[in-house]
Amino acid sequence: MKKIIIIDGGPRRNMNTAAMAEAFAEGAREGGAEVQTFRLYDIDYKGCRSCLACKLKERLYKDVCVWKDGLTEVLREATYADGVAFASPVYFGRVTGQMECFVERLTFPWLSYDDHRLLPPKRIPSAVIYTMNDTSDNRRGLRSFELLVGGFYGELPEKAVAYNTYQVKDYDRYAMAAHPKEEKEAWRREHWESDLEAARAMGRRMVVSR
Repeated sequence: MKKIIIIDGGPRRNMNTAAMAEAFAEGAREGGAEVQTFRLYDIDYKGCRSCLACKLKERLYKDVCVWKDGLTEVLREATYADGVAFASPVYFGRVTGQMECFVERLTFPWLSYDDHRLLPPKRIPSAVIYTMNDTSDNRRGLRSFELLVGGFYGELPEKAVAYNTYQVKDYDRYAMAAHPKEEKEAWRREHWESDLEAARAMGRRMVVSR
């Protein structure tokens, strides 16, 4: 049985990113995979400390980040799984800081300082899931994230995006005049279920790939 890992980089357990990640998980399970989700906001860790232990000649490309903390198990699972999906809301045109720190820790131990190749122990399919308040994801920060994930796992990740998502459940309580409740509701009625199905279908495809 294939094992698929989901890295949820969103802060809220019951909002858009979590729902899209769970839809992806449903699809992967429908395809016959075992699925495990890690919520980065529940884990105590920091980004790369630049200790450079991973560049010592005697331990080059032998293991995940040497720094032991709450992320160690997650890094191992994301390195040796049969497929990985990264889910994040988009903040200021980028994935969350927690996701950025995670990908630093995931990729740097396998980056060669001799020729700048990424040399992970296996190549696997990957996917990215974004949720955002905007209606376009033409952002350089997201592209650089996808290129790093693709460089690590071997090819560009498949992508599912939920645009113009709810930021809050009750817009009447918040000062958000630039995002009228009626427009948000209309968009959600038209798009949300198809967004979830796109994530679900992507999960099914990951299981049958390779």
